[in-house]
Amino acid sequence: MRLGIIGATGWLGAALGTRALAGGWPAAKMALLNRTAPRDAYAPWPGVIWAKNAADLCAQSDVLVLSTRPEDFPQPGFDGAGKLVISFMTAWSLDRLASLCPGARIVRAMPNGAASVGRSFTPWVAGAGLGSDEAAVVRRLLSAMGEEAQVETEAQLDYLSALSGSAYSALMAQAMLADALGRGLPQAVAERAVASVLASGGALAADTSGIDAMIQTYLDYRGVTAAGMQAALKAGLAQSITKALAAATAKARALTERGIGG
Repeated sequence: MRLGIIGATGWLGAALGTRALAGGWPAAKMALLNRTAPRDAYAPWPGVIWAKNAADLCAQSDVLVLSTRPEDFPQPGFDGAGKLVISFMTAWSLDRLASLCPGARIVRAMPNGAASVGRSFTPWVAGAGLGSDEAAVVRRLLSAMGEEAQVETEAQLDYLSALSGSAYSALMAQAMLADALGRGLPQAVAERAVASVLASGGALAADTSGIDAMIQTYLDYRGVTAAGMQAALKAGLAQSITKALAAATAKARALTERGIGG
């Protein structure tokens, strides 16, 4: 199938395009559209097609990936009628996209910040009419950026887009780094220590079925880490996370329901 990516040099568009090419997608069957960003990321694949505009890209594509800012969509000449359309945009619901693209099979997907390194968790939801062959194409493309998982409703997609954002760990890293620097540690040492904590913590928590047991083991040991964990829990860490997810989910839902300018 011929793949077209609108926003091909943006963060997610480039992650998908370059990783799909590296995984074997034929360069001659990939059409790309960008506005101003450099095209250097695609230099290893000189056979890719650079479309003149949205109309040109749509005419050369069977599968369209929309990886642009929602306020910049649709571009003049866009025509997704009858195609497989995969959107990475907020604020454009399945129904809104379907009304713009008669006869299209619509998929909304929400990759996260780790897409560029192949570590994204990408939930996706499909509108009416998506067949098994096209679902396989969706899975192949999204798997180029990491893991993918189909969900049943846009409400579930909204929640997972809130949950899977990588900024929560970045906030924790920021707080830990500021504390370390405030206690006089050299910048380089503090940065290495925080990076190690986040990396090792992620590895330990990778098996989510054992998280409760792992935490209880630390607490039962009654050591240095247990003291810190107990203080964090007493200060309301769990409640803060719950509030953060509720706020992010509400924002995602409002964007989906109201759309641009709502």
